[in-house]
Amino acid sequence: MQHKLIYLIIINNNEIILNKNNMLPSDIDIMSLTPYFLRKFPLGNYHNIAYYCAEVDNNICLPNTLHKIPLRKVLSMFNDYLYNACVKAYSVIHWDKNHQFCGGCGAVTIPQHKGFERICSSCKLSFFPRISPSIIVLIKKDDHLVMARSPHFAPGIYGLIAGFVEIGESLEDAVHREVKEEVGLEIKNLTYFGSQPWPFPDSLMAAFMADHASGEILIDNDEIADAGWYKYDNLPGRPSAAISIASKLLDNFIHSCKQQPTHHSA
Repeated sequence: MQHKLIYLIIINNNEIILNKNNMLPSDIDIMSLTPYFLRKFPLGNYHNIAYYCAEVDNNICLPNTLHKIPLRKVLSMFNDYLYNACVKAYSVIHWDKNHQFCGGCGAVTIPQHKGFERICSSCKLSFFPRISPSIIVLIKKDDHLVMARSPHFAPGIYGLIAGFVEIGESLEDAVHREVKEEVGLEIKNLTYFGSQPWPFPDSLMAAFMADHASGEILIDNDEIADAGWYKYDNLPGRPSAAISIASKLLDNFIHSCKQQPTHHSA
């Protein structure tokens, strides 16, 4: 009988364990690690391959055929299904890890056999993996766009205006609020660009493009260290993850500017 292909996304803190070819290890590759799994969940099947996620004990010594790579770097290495699977794996592991006890009464929660759910053993309150909606927007004026950096960004890294959606507001309301709060601008012609799951911490990022309507940049010093208008071919820095939707927004804007016969100054 042919062995069914099984691959595992093994989480160790904020890192993922890969094989020597920088690919996800199979169940055969990690046989020596299975006794040290703290938790394990099925993620689903794709192209006749079963995928699982697991968390391994921090103190485990890896065989020389395996090594750990930061999740953010792994996400830039994988596309499509594997990208989404890694985000799902990270989120599921951390949800299970952080919901061992009920937030309502403090009793122990019990994992359910189907789906991702833990139920309180006392008050029966259910807990599911959380998704936090957030927004990101590229603000443009002719062939210039707004780029900003947060104080916690790595040196030389700039990004776009982004933030979490607050309770009681729409995605569009959140975009206008974040832009006004962080850089003091009014925007118009807001258009939806796309979305992307993002595991830092558990976001579903909705991306938009918008035109500058009025106002001069006035940064919120608590959240923004620097911001300005930059021409498409002279950006101050790029988001650290090339696969992020921020990078896709930038690439789309740069491509559209290059297609224009003439470019205007801000």
